[in-house]
Amino acid sequence: MPLPTLEGTYHTGVALKLYAWPTPARPEDKWCFYNGAPPLTEVSDRYNTSITQRNTLPSTPPNVSITLEQRLLCSTHRVPHVWSAHVQDSSSPAGLTETTYPPQLVAKIFDPVFFGDAEYADPFILRDLSVSCEVEAYQRLECLQGKRVPRFYGHFVAPLPFQGGRTIDVLLLEHIQGTDLRILVPPNTAENVCHRHRDAIIDVAVRVFFDILACGVKQTDMQPRNVILRPQKLVSGTQYCATLECPLRLEIGCNDLDMVMVDFEGVDFQEPDTSFSEPSTQKVHVKNAKSLYLEKWLENMLP
Repeated sequence: MPLPTLEGTYHTGVALKLYAWPTPARPEDKWCFYNGAPPLTEVSDRYNTSITQRNTLPSTPPNVSITLEQRLLCSTHRVPHVWSAHVQDSSSPAGLTETTYPPQLVAKIFDPVFFGDAEYADPFILRDLSVSCEVEAYQRLECLQGKRVPRFYGHFVAPLPFQGGRTIDVLLLEHIQGTDLRILVPPNTAENVCHRHRDAIIDVAVRVFFDILACGVKQTDMQPRNVILRPQKLVSGTQYCATLECPLRLEIGCNDLDMVMVDFEGVDFQEPDTSFSEPSTQKVHVKNAKSLYLEKWLENMLP
């Protein structure tokens, strides 16, 4: 049997049956070292291990079924399988989805067979670390779901029947309408963004960071690709700054920016501190942090 490929496993039209599943225990080793085990550098090694470690699924019907629609370029640093997905809620009569899930969600797929950097990190430990961190982050951020972060619809496992029945981990998330800043402002054009636009964008992005930090979740991958700007009501032909070279001159108004942060697979946790979201205190935090981001953040050149 030929080894699976990423493109052959996940593509438009692939249907997945999802079973609600407990979150894996978080590994103590955040670097995900092999701890003496031989590195799983070959796809065949990871594939066979994935089959061996597959979950035993219940005989009951799946909680929900999805069909992959489009691979998303936004978000994710180490886990590359993020798709928009059409939902078929198997618990609803006649396949209706309104009672439990929206008709479209984002499916974030954790499949160790296709993780990168397997030479340095055990992809199965990395999977458990990433899934457990992301689930806990959304639990802590419940008060911000649908506002500052996407709504979280659960952690599931899904079987791949034509690959030895191995199972993969899937998170279902709200599909945010908007564009991530990396796409909106490609790094090669970011240096032309005017001071007015740059100041407005980074001010809101940093405020979102501190709203999230107030819940005890520190985003350690604070990059433009993880910040989505919701659509604005723009007037065609309006110039929103006076800088002719600014790529956002006709694209973004500098007022009333509404941003959402995504991708919490690599976060740190600390005690919640509501002062980070209190307007007067947050203003001081934002002022102190913005100078770090104003110069090179949109160019994606910060560590």
